[in-house]
Amino acid sequence: MIFVLLLLGVFFSVATIKPQATSGSTAGEQLAQRVISKGLTEVLLVISESGEDLQLQEGFVETLQATACKVEVVRTHEPFVAKKAIMALSANMKKNTTIVCSQKTGNWTFFQGIPHFSTSEVMVPVQESASSFLRASNLKTLPDKTAKTAIIAIGMTMVIITAGIDLSVGSLVALSTVVATLLLQNIFNNSSNPMLIGLSFLGGVLMCGLLGMVSGFLSTILKIPAFIATLAMMLIARGWALNLADNQTIKVGLPDIGWLGQNPNPIILMLVLYVLAYLIMHKTVLGRQIYAIGGNPEAARLSGVPVYKTLMIVYMISGLMAGIAGIVMASELNSGSGEFGEMWELNVIAAVVVGGTSLMGGQGKILGTLIGCVIIEVINNGMNLMAIGSNTQKIVLGLVILMAIVIDKVKKGELVLMRSTK
Repeated sequence: MIFVLLLLGVFFSVATIKPQATSGSTAGEQLAQRVISKGLTEVLLVISESGEDLQLQEGFVETLQATACKVEVVRTHEPFVAKKAIMALSANMKKNTTIVCSQKTGNWTFFQGIPHFSTSEVMVPVQESASSFLRASNLKTLPDKTAKTAIIAIGMTMVIITAGIDLSVGSLVALSTVVATLLLQNIFNNSSNPMLIGLSFLGGVLMCGLLGMVSGFLSTILKIPAFIATLAMMLIARGWALNLADNQTIKVGLPDIGWLGQNPNPIILMLVLYVLAYLIMHKTVLGRQIYAIGGNPEAARLSGVPVYKTLMIVYMISGLMAGIAGIVMASELNSGSGEFGEMWELNVIAAVVVGGTSLMGGQGKILGTLIGCVIIEVINNGMNLMAIGSNTQKIVLGLVILMAIVIDKVKKGELVLMRSTK
């Protein structure tokens, strides 16, 4: 799986190479070197207030520190504000001073309309062939995007190892965000008290854990196939979340809840949960019981394994993991909605299967699931950077799941070509 991940990284690194303007501190250093090569003693730097433009300014000014070049800075999102500021500076600057811009501000067309700068050179970052996938800004987002899927995949791995399935996790994510934000808004009056915020989050998680246990009850005590039981729960949870939110997005407007969704907190939470899940699956009786049920539930029952109880715990854990992913999302977006988590179950199932967990049950590793989540996120990220349409992305995801199942059957020796009986 690590080899596959490396191959995907190489493929998307090459496939997303295209001419693109440099940005951030790299663009600032590039522009400063051009200023130095021209021997300029005064420049006007015009940038927006975006994070990349602020990094550009930092790289530009830092590179010119050792020179005698004077830098005047105009920083604003609005062209008309920039024009007024430049006109105010013109009295104290040389006529036709070179104007240095970011890619965004370089598209502004009013510079030549200011008499003092009518023939000024407008210097912008040059385009270079570079990989969009390998851009630092893109690579930094991958772990954060992986975290929520990976958290849900912990519970899904346990469910699939028991030869079950849980289609409700995406809907439970939405329900968790709605319950948590409604509790905070209506019960605790948008309190910034950390304990009350924590109770709101806990309410969302416990609700999902309870519904997960209901799914386990339906598929064990009532003998309803897990596919049908969790499909029904998927619809119930989604409809309930939409009704509770009145088909609206619940805006909390409370910065205090944002800490959990801010980097690197989701990643730290994910890693802690994976350590706990690893210990449960490989160092506890519950973990051995989960593998035993997946291998042969009847043999496990005859060996004294409490099959029904274990399955209900597994589905409850799956619900709890979806609930935790939901509160991370609510914290990140400062809101709750019944629309959140749409189709997440497909990504999660794909990640678990790609990570080596057999849909037939009895086999799978928690750490393999984590790698599978990274693989799926790299594929999704790469397809987005290549501007592949959402419909085609669904086809690719389906093919990935099928391929993983075929590979699993080949490894088990279960894939046998049909032979003629004649």
